[in-house]
Amino acid sequence: MPNSMTGFARIEKEFPEGKIICEVRSLNSRYLEMNIRLPRTDYASEQKLRELVKKNIKRGKIDISIKWEKAIEDTTIPRINENIVRQYAAMARNFKEKHGIKGDLTVDAVFGLKDVFVYEENHTLSEDMLTEICRDLLDALNEERAREGIYIAGDLTGRMAMIGSTVIEIEAGWPDVIRAHEEKLRAKINEVTQSAAIDEARILQELAIYMERLDISEEIVRLRGHLDNFRATLSSEDAIGRKLDFIIQEMVRETNTIGSKSNDLYINERVIRIKVEIEKMREQVQNLE
Repeated sequence: MPNSMTGFARIEKEFPEGKIICEVRSLNSRYLEMNIRLPRTDYASEQKLRELVKKNIKRGKIDISIKWEKAIEDTTIPRINENIVRQYAAMARNFKEKHGIKGDLTVDAVFGLKDVFVYEENHTLSEDMLTEICRDLLDALNEERAREGIYIAGDLTGRMAMIGSTVIEIEAGWPDVIRAHEEKLRAKINEVTQSAAIDEARILQELAIYMERLDISEEIVRLRGHLDNFRATLSSEDAIGRKLDFIIQEMVRETNTIGSKSNDLYINERVIRIKVEIEKMREQVQNLE
């Protein structure tokens, strides 16, 4: 069954350092787009998470947010930036030698300087643990997308049945349409040739040529074939949204040809009905992965 491209999932995991909260939203998109927001200490894992998303999702705009909620006690640890301290010390020595100033750079003075302290989040979440959490998050998202996909598939199946029954009505009414066209054509020929001898064989030949131009049997066969293809594709386990969209384009083409050939109110009413259903199907297909 198909997956919808829209969905939302949220999971939370408890750790000694606090709680990690993960959310993912997915929206419709022609391609796969990703936006992953991580705590600054986990930036190095972003590429691996992107690869994981690609394995689990084929199409859609994916927005993933992963953040920490600290435990009650402060989990932010200060650390001395020794590289900065060395630079301050070197600057102080150079300044003293250049200007002949006496004095020492004390620890108290150093601790008051800018950027001497850096702060790190005190959590020990490994890349493997982060990947496992993200995998659980994507599984939950795909469950939601699959549930919505079932509803969309049901709607599409009902609309295909409606189109199929309308095609049957067109086939049933087509002989009457042909007879009406033939009668009109014969009346027009008789009106034009009242004062001349009528070649019945020639009239029948012209009627046959004219009716061949109006014949919609091939279009009906192709339209039914597209419906069968659509139905089979809908049952596939692969990403099917783009293929279904292409099939719908072909269905529109055959339906338009039937309408242009018929030039009959009975047929055109049913062609309009089919086009309305196809357009609703197109809107639904835009939501499928």
